[in-house]
Amino acid sequence: MKTTMTAARRLAKSHPLLRHIALPAARAIRRIKPAPGVLLERTRDQLFKAVEAGSLVVSLPDFFGSFEFDCHSDLLKRFMVHGRYESEVVNAVKARIDPGRDAIDAGANVGLFTVLMCGLLAAPRRVLAIEPAPGALQYLHRNLVRNQRTNAIVFAGAATRIPGEFPMNVVPSMEEYSSRLELVHPAAKGRPVKQMLVAGDTIDNLVERFALQPGFIKVDTEGAELDVLSGARQTVAKYRPVIVCESWPDEHMIAANRDPGAVTRLLRGYGYDVLEQEGEIIAVPVAEYSHSELQ
Repeated sequence: MKTTMTAARRLAKSHPLLRHIALPAARAIRRIKPAPGVLLERTRDQLFKAVEAGSLVVSLPDFFGSFEFDCHSDLLKRFMVHGRYESEVVNAVKARIDPGRDAIDAGANVGLFTVLMCGLLAAPRRVLAIEPAPGALQYLHRNLVRNQRTNAIVFAGAATRIPGEFPMNVVPSMEEYSSRLELVHPAAKGRPVKQMLVAGDTIDNLVERFALQPGFIKVDTEGAELDVLSGARQTVAKYRPVIVCESWPDEHMIAANRDPGAVTRLLRGYGYDVLEQEGEIIAVPVAEYSHSELQ
């Protein structure tokens, strides 16, 4: 189906007079005959329609473990349809993490990347997992025990620009879409939302509290990435970690009253080369920047 749309776009581009015929025709075909991925997702939703509660444990070799999920988790359903999750980020973690230094997982959710990073670090290095949503925290602890990851520290709160308490919008059973911002992700649309106060602290404070030497930071905080990284200035200046950060589409950032380019500008201001790819930012420190420039 993607091939049909691509061919239609090429035809419209090369023959502008046909634009008003080719693209609508291709869209009509898509509505009549959905793409295979759409059919799989519809089948998945139908299978889970009668499921009321509970959890499932699935084996995820890419993450070096098995994981328990709430049965309504969208992550679980995506695994069942596609057999993978954020392969580009997984590859970036495996390729760029420094085994001889600590790591930080800001927005750890149920612990996929925490478990992965724990398995990549050499003793006695540790992973700081930061997660504020209560339901996700429950599964995070279970998955650390299930995979025997004893080199993880869990902070039950959010990584923030300044310390304090902060309101958070939580999507029960789908806490991967919970956010301190307005919920704009399409998967969370129409879902029940619970508002609560959560503890918040800066990465700079947490690094000092737990005596960490981070060489890698992964940030996935549903649009709050700018706040997370703004609270990591001293850590970035001192340790120069590689940073892998979620990047929302511009329309989502605008809907949440955020500046779409702010995270990239901040990272470049920290003295980083920034590679932007679909949905992710990979930031690598520029060697010639001195620590004093960033203090």
